Amino acid sequence: MTRKRFRLRDHKLLALGVALWLTAPLGTAHAEDAPPQETQHVQTEAVDVEAQAAQEEAKYESQQKTIITKEDIEKKQAKAVEDIIFSETGVSRTVDAMGRVGISIRGAEPRHTLILVDGQPVLGDLAKYSGAADEVMRLGTENVERIEIIQGAASAKYGSDAIGGVVNIITKKAQHEPGVQFNVESMRRADDDHKIPYTNFFLRADSGDMGKFRIGLSGSKREIIPVYASVHRQKSGMSFDYSKRDFLPTALRYYGDTATVGLVGSYDANKNNSFDFRIDHYAEDLVRDVKRTDSDLEPQQHFKRKTDRNAYNVGWRGMNKISDWNVELNYTSINEDDVSLINYAGKTIYEGKNELRYVDDVDHSQFDLKASANTQLGDKHLISYGFGYTRESGEGSRLKNSPNTSTRYISAWDYDKSLLIEKQDRLIRGEDNKHYIWSHIHDYKFSGNETNGLPHWDQNYEYYYYDKSQSGSFLPGIDYEKYDKYLRGRTQVDEKPWWADSSWQPKWPDGSDMSQTDYDAYMALRDQLRKENPEYDKGGASYGGNVVSHYFERGKNQDANAPKLNGKAYLEEYWSRDQRITVGSGTIQRYNLFVGDTWQMSKNTIFSPIVRLDHSSLFGTNISGNLGITHNIAGNPHRRFKANIGTGYTEPGMGELWYNWEMYGSNPVGIGVAKMGWWWEGNPELKPEKSFNIDMSIEGESKDTTARLGIFHNRIRDYMTVYFTGRYMDFAPQLDAGTKWMRAPDMIYSFKNIGQAEITGLEAEVRHQLSPFWNVKLGYTWLHAINKSDPLMPDRLIDRPKHKIDIGFSYENKQYGWSGQIWGDYYIDMLDSNTLANSANYYPIETKAAVNSNKIYQSKTFGIWNLMIQKQLSPDAMIYFGVNNLFNHRDDDRATQERVYRFGANFKFDTAWKKKVRKAAGTPIALNETAEDDAPRLQGFLLEDFDESRKEGVEFFGDYQMRWNAHNGTNRPQSTYTENSSVSEAAQKNMLDADGHAFEQRVRVGASARLGENTDLTVIGSLSGRGDVDTAQSLPDNKGLNEARLERAALTHKAKDWTFALGRIQEPMGVTGYWFGKEYDGVRAVYTNTAKDMQVRLGFGTFKHSTGVSDTAYTHVTNQSFYRPPTMAEFLGIDKNIPDKYNLDKTTEQGNINYAAAKAAGDQAQTKNLYFYQQLREVADDTSLSDDEKMKRGLAIVQRMHTIINTAYGKDLSEQTFTLTPNRGINAVYEVEDNFGNKKYVTLYGDDDLNSTLDYVSAHDPVEKAKIDALKKEVKDALTFSLGDSSALRSDDGYLTSKGESYLDAAYKKLAEGWARYQLDQLKHDGAVLGDPNYWGTGTVWTKTGDTWTKQTNYSLASEYRFNRVVDIVSTDGSWPKTYKKTTDLVQKAYQSNYTTIDENLKSTDHLALSTIASAYWQALETVAEESESSNALPRASLGNIVGNLIKTTGVVLEKDDIPPIDKAFYLQVKKELAPNLGVTAWYLRSVGDKSHTMLAANGTGNDEHTFDQLANVIGVGAKWQIGKKTAVSFDYGQNRSAFGKYMNGHSTFDHPVRTDIFTPRGHQDGGVPTFWTARLDIGEADMDKPGTWNAFIDYKHFEHGSFFGGNGTDYLPDRYLDGIESFSIGGGYVPAKNWLLELFYTFDARSTNQRDTLHGPESFKLGNYARAQVTYRF
Repeated sequence: MTRKRFRLRDHKLLALGVALWLTAPLGTAHAEDAPPQETQHVQTEAVDVEAQAAQEEAKYESQQKTIITKEDIEKKQAKAVEDIIFSETGVSRTVDAMGRVGISIRGAEPRHTLILVDGQPVLGDLAKYSGAADEVMRLGTENVERIEIIQGAASAKYGSDAIGGVVNIITKKAQHEPGVQFNVESMRRADDDHKIPYTNFFLRADSGDMGKFRIGLSGSKREIIPVYASVHRQKSGMSFDYSKRDFLPTALRYYGDTATVGLVGSYDANKNNSFDFRIDHYAEDLVRDVKRTDSDLEPQQHFKRKTDRNAYNVGWRGMNKISDWNVELNYTSINEDDVSLINYAGKTIYEGKNELRYVDDVDHSQFDLKASANTQLGDKHLISYGFGYTRESGEGSRLKNSPNTSTRYISAWDYDKSLLIEKQDRLIRGEDNKHYIWSHIHDYKFSGNETNGLPHWDQNYEYYYYDKSQSGSFLPGIDYEKYDKYLRGRTQVDEKPWWADSSWQPKWPDGSDMSQTDYDAYMALRDQLRKENPEYDKGGASYGGNVVSHYFERGKNQDANAPKLNGKAYLEEYWSRDQRITVGSGTIQRYNLFVGDTWQMSKNTIFSPIVRLDHSSLFGTNISGNLGITHNIAGNPHRRFKANIGTGYTEPGMGELWYNWEMYGSNPVGIGVAKMGWWWEGNPELKPEKSFNIDMSIEGESKDTTARLGIFHNRIRDYMTVYFTGRYMDFAPQLDAGTKWMRAPDMIYSFKNIGQAEITGLEAEVRHQLSPFWNVKLGYTWLHAINKSDPLMPDRLIDRPKHKIDIGFSYENKQYGWSGQIWGDYYIDMLDSNTLANSANYYPIETKAAVNSNKIYQSKTFGIWNLMIQKQLSPDAMIYFGVNNLFNHRDDDRATQERVYRFGANFKFDTAWKKKVRKAAGTPIALNETAEDDAPRLQGFLLEDFDESRKEGVEFFGDYQMRWNAHNGTNRPQSTYTENSSVSEAAQKNMLDADGHAFEQRVRVGASARLGENTDLTVIGSLSGRGDVDTAQSLPDNKGLNEARLERAALTHKAKDWTFALGRIQEPMGVTGYWFGKEYDGVRAVYTNTAKDMQVRLGFGTFKHSTGVSDTAYTHVTNQSFYRPPTMAEFLGIDKNIPDKYNLDKTTEQGNINYAAAKAAGDQAQTKNLYFYQQLREVADDTSLSDDEKMKRGLAIVQRMHTIINTAYGKDLSEQTFTLTPNRGINAVYEVEDNFGNKKYVTLYGDDDLNSTLDYVSAHDPVEKAKIDALKKEVKDALTFSLGDSSALRSDDGYLTSKGESYLDAAYKKLAEGWARYQLDQLKHDGAVLGDPNYWGTGTVWTKTGDTWTKQTNYSLASEYRFNRVVDIVSTDGSWPKTYKKTTDLVQKAYQSNYTTIDENLKSTDHLALSTIASAYWQALETVAEESESSNALPRASLGNIVGNLIKTTGVVLEKDDIPPIDKAFYLQVKKELAPNLGVTAWYLRSVGDKSHTMLAANGTGNDEHTFDQLANVIGVGAKWQIGKKTAVSFDYGQNRSAFGKYMNGHSTFDHPVRTDIFTPRGHQDGGVPTFWTARLDIGEADMDKPGTWNAFIDYKHFEHGSFFGGNGTDYLPDRYLDGIESFSIGGGYVPAKNWLLELFYTFDARSTNQRDTLHGPESFKLGNYARAQVTYRF
């Protein structure tokens, strides 16, 4: 192991040795290709060497380092870090209670694993306890060069958090060779029913070397698949309405969409200095739904998480003769918006049912400055040294215990537009009729010094502003409850007369006795109020006004004149805290210095000491060190011994220090029982965890085998753990022990340093080449992880498998292009942290609750296998098929994903493989084959409007294009009306924001004729499914070719430096053409001065055919009179959405008024199609009608109602059933037989009324029970029918006659058999007899003479008999003694029972006069009307579609904005090439002769009118920098300075009482001058004449509302995605054959630049991600 003296050219060889690992914590960690060398041969070798550099370097580092290469990633088609990292030896997967996945290395906690991206710590949550939770899900791998896993304490190299190890994810740098990579994948879960609903794609493009500069762009879109619970919800016994509600499945992890866009670049200033940069933007939109039981008392929790993360890196690498150095600046910021909602009603698409539970906006950022260097000292020492500075800042509502706090108010509507609304506030139920939203956001004041030590919500402070810590603060003895019961609406309490003696009895104003305590309290309150409010001490009877009443009543109503107590009105402090949150913030600054040596002690031994000093502004100074040694055994470099002794430490995060928030609230699970909530409280006294680590290993390799074996020991002190503090957070101190289950307290959990943990383990791994095609890998980890301090926890640390086995087999046949992998990971004997046996902590609190008991966890052993098969189609293309979780192992505690099928394809188009093929064939490779030696010149900057090289004649051309467009929406509730507002049809699309996809096609043909030397005529027409410009609609609904459009018809003439055009002309504005890139009808003149590289373009014409944004995403409110559909209450005439919903007079009161008004107005549409209860009641109350007439008229009304409901809600109505009732007086005779053949004939005991149902009938004998169960179904099929079928809703016997006498006889016999078997079984069970006339319950024995059955005295034990058959359905004529005869008129009896008499039960309860059958229909129709659409109380469009919009209303109508087309305009563009590769442009467009456009804006109950005579007054500038021949950066900026633009860039204003759904419009406020700008990077050129060519681009666009008029020139986006929207897009194209072009575009993170109006106030919004794939064939 000799070492050369460090020379300039040896820095690569040194990297392959042993020392450069010391620069990892401070150096740029990008994957680095070799720099250009003097010859192509040298460069190629350097590239080959670099591919193995990291693996070779790892061999000589003393610490164990595993390298996962990009080839490893590709072989498994891993899309995220978690897809590949957990198959490595010594690396385990952890899952916390929230389903977040972490990395454990060598048995350490996930927080002890430091995760880096290019040497920069990832930035996520404010807490560290669960590690960098979910980062393994967030971090994609397709843009990764390699992943380095350093095992063992590494704080000496990397600083805090590296107690267990480090995962360093190294991304690809800009490549020296140009190329493009495109991956696409589709996935489906095992339960997805033949759908492929999930897709991933990735695009990467590199410019290659452009002189000294190179650049690369990348973008990816990944869908995180939901992990749904495999176990059904727990049965609770409280699921009364559960089956009627549509709850989303419980998800064990967050799922949804993620997208990343990135830019990297390198500049080689000279052979000794280079500069790199990296910019990344990551966005995620994830959700999670949780409901564990079927209890109606447990809501479904809906979590929303939206995250944006931006990372920036700039680095400088340099060297001289003896040193190299690295300087980096890094900045990362993450904004995470977490919203928690609860829902008791289930999923509904009609109206809001959500309650806002919690909001948390996390802002977390970190700035780093790092500098490091290596200096060669002689032949033996390489000294590494450096320093760093870090500033971490965090802010969030969870950090309420931070030293720095502030408060802010929120509007619940900003977080969700589907909130539950009720007319009365849930807390203060008075006469307030405002519609309040259910929002639990409240800035609680907590007590801190209770006598029992338990903090709770300080209700007295918030209600009465009573501060017990302040002397003189007054606590009233009369609270609101006593006021409401005794005082509200009455006079004040009479004061004790001066002459009264001790027998005087104080009275409440209602005359009831008042206790002396209450009297004293009342008088004390009155006197205190008079003292603080002297104006109440004047006038009025009995010493002043009723100040006590005014205090409570006016305070409750938030009256500004309410009396004050302790300086504030009643509830003033409470309301001031409502919809307010406290936000905490903090900053941690860190400094570090390190110095290390790589000392070659001998030929075979390297000693590597390092020491690092870290200083934190919160935790002081820590010194970490490591002593490492690497020794070649017996001088063999392929047999190595390694050992390390080192220390590590982990600092607590901001969350552990300053948390103060409710993770989830308590929840009733049954009457009197609740599961308590979980409250986090930080511990500012926490200390960093520190560790001492020792490890030793041997490793080596031969031709076909590599192997390693190591042992390690890690002792951690000040070990941090979560613990129950023994305290509870009580939010309902006013509830007593018997009712507190309705709002049970939260258990308060915190963090503490408990002492010590020790982890000892062994790792072994073997990789072996079995044959030229087969490889095998076997890894084994043994852990002995011991808890040394926590007496309540098991001796073993949880979530650490005692044994972990990793197995992998791989196959690769390069000749035929087939390869495959199958791999599995086994976790053996692991205590699962999510299986705490006594984890359910319920209220009432038990002494044996889990928090007070020793923790008992379930030990688990399981394995998960995965499969991947790949086929290389060509050097450019690969397809694959894979299965994750091959054997579908499910474990909800571990959030295990069910089996997933994967299908995908990877494409790589570059020049490197072609060069290798040519080199292998001995063909010379020119240096400039891919390099851009020529100076780059602007491509297409000065537009050529006339081709002088063409000859006279006519040319014909055309193309055919297919497009697939897809939009991911938010699918909001579909209600388009409230009682006094409406969403217009045009605006509904914006509010619903539904998912959508569409296919479209276009055929375009054209001809170009040279009419003379200087004149051209060009005509282009197209056929497609749309008649307008192709940017006008986002998802066209016509797939055909039935619409014709003239796209261009231009006559062009050239005269020297001028070119003139007339007709339909295309004119892109600016550099990118994004603002406008379509055609206009008019004239154009272009002056081009080639000598000065300048062009002037001016034109005039009408733009109305290609401008105007009719599909804008913006909306505004207006006031209008409109007709809306009826509500359910108006349809039925019954309103149960009132507090007294069981009072018929109250529920029908408003319906009665409305019905009477409609009748008085002669509105037959309403009196026939609405208020059905009133229609029926009017008939029932008509004393001039007989019962038969009432039933017939009522029947007609029910029939009319049935038609409506069945049309609107047929499916729901079909589930309502009715069972025909046999006539009274019907019985049955059945036959029984003993073992000797003796038979008896027995009637059913009880009254002579054959019960119509067997629902509650069963038997003790299992055989009899089975027979009865079978009869139940047969009887139901025979006698029960769906009320969705109207054939039985009639007045005659037609329905029954159609059934027939024999049908009813057979059905009744089955019914009777069920009852007979039941009664006989019961008699046998009771040991009773048959036939005892003195015992009613035994039935009686009968004999038949002729057609008459008569009773006989004959009884014996029932147990001696068995059932044979039902003989007859019988009835009696009422004679005595009783006899029976077979009933032969069953149809008529059933008719009489069901059709001819008024239902007395309905008459008694609802006062209606309907027959039994009509009553059943009415009740079913009422139920369906009330419960359909998830009990939607808003106006129902489904009813309006049938009966019409019958309710005239004046109120707010939400209309879609309309950007009118520009009719006539002139423009001027000036383009100038400042340099061969740099051009600038300036342009101006102004509309002229515009029509007047009037905009309405709601103001109060009217509208303000705003009229504009000019739409566009636009100025713009732009620039284009041609970095390389096929790489360019373009930029445009502009403003629309018209008054119209400022108006559209403004917003509506509203008066909005807090926590209500009241938004009173107050007009429109103009905004500033709307601007637009865009930046775009292009790499490559897809030339349809050159197969194999490609292009890729990335852009950012920001167009404010009012700055844009449609007709954009992006070629991949509809106008909807530019108007008032900012977004990122990435796309590319490839030419597989001449005249063919394949393109894919993806737009994400599309956010509004302004707010739009909704029925519930303004909102900032996002548009769903938009994807387009298109194929073009040119002919």
